[in-house]
Amino acid sequence: MFKIGVIGCGRIAWQLEHDPLRYKPCTHLGAIKHWQKKDRAIRISALCDAEIARAKGAAQFLSARDSVITTDPAAALATKPDLLVIAASTAAHFPLVQKALAAGIPRIVLEKPVAFSREEARKLRKLLHKNKSVILPNYERRYHPKYISLKQLLAKEKRQGSYRGFFAAGGRSLYADQKRGDEGVLLHDTTHLIDLAQFLFGPVNSHQVIAGKRRHIVELVHVNGTTGSIETVLGIGVFHLELELHLSKERIIVGNGFLSRERITQSPHYKALRSYAAPVRTSDKPFTVAKNPFVALYREAIYGKPTNTHFIDALANVAILDTPHVPPNRGD
Repeated sequence: MFKIGVIGCGRIAWQLEHDPLRYKPCTHLGAIKHWQKKDRAIRISALCDAEIARAKGAAQFLSARDSVITTDPAAALATKPDLLVIAASTAAHFPLVQKALAAGIPRIVLEKPVAFSREEARKLRKLLHKNKSVILPNYERRYHPKYISLKQLLAKEKRQGSYRGFFAAGGRSLYADQKRGDEGVLLHDTTHLIDLAQFLFGPVNSHQVIAGKRRHIVELVHVNGTTGSIETVLGIGVFHLELELHLSKERIIVGNGFLSRERITQSPHYKALRSYAAPVRTSDKPFTVAKNPFVALYREAIYGKPTNTHFIDALANVAILDTPHVPPNRGD
């Protein structure tokens, strides 16, 4: 028997499965349900949420009649799951991971961001060295066929390139505020771009921040020499994420649902110069269930031999986005 416990039974845990525009499965419990149909040894030991109605709803979604339904995380940990899913709010991640490590849970799937602050990230890194547990962060794009193909393409590049990321969103603030329980747009959304940069170009060696009230720019240098910048802007009326890659033969712009390619050709305006050709933009193609990002994440979590490499990146991700800053008095 392989027991799975879940703490946090809200939107990303299972409720997003009701969104008709999302690929399926698109949540933690959706992926677990997929694997349960293939493997009768997988059992749900506990479902926990601060609101009991959400835990009961998750139990109904999974047909988990024999699992512990509770509002108490300690009761969920007491079932001694082989895999613990932490899909609670960001503020709860640090204390829950602490307790899970102390309880000796061997595998943990943890929602992003993995911590609320660089201080929490520092403490988790220290705790990790004292435990044998493996923690898999949920950055689903690492398991998406499109981004896996891009990583393979970049591996063929003979010189180090560069990149530029851009994220536009609403939200109350760019920055986390623990007193208000607001994780801010950077930790909630821009974190995906930082993780993509780490996935595609490797660990970050150094970074610098230009901080504003409604605009934030972080410049990054990776261990392999790749350089990049990621800009986040509030209040321009759209929700948009994209990463622009500068390769030796083309520029690629990739984001939610699309990929655009611009080949490098002879400039039509200057005889001795080259420029980018008109973009060719394609929409994401449907992928099989076997290549579904959530299904792939849980294949690794249940059957794979994962390491903490990605979790170390995720801790660095928090430290980068929570770099101390002094916003300017006016403007950005």
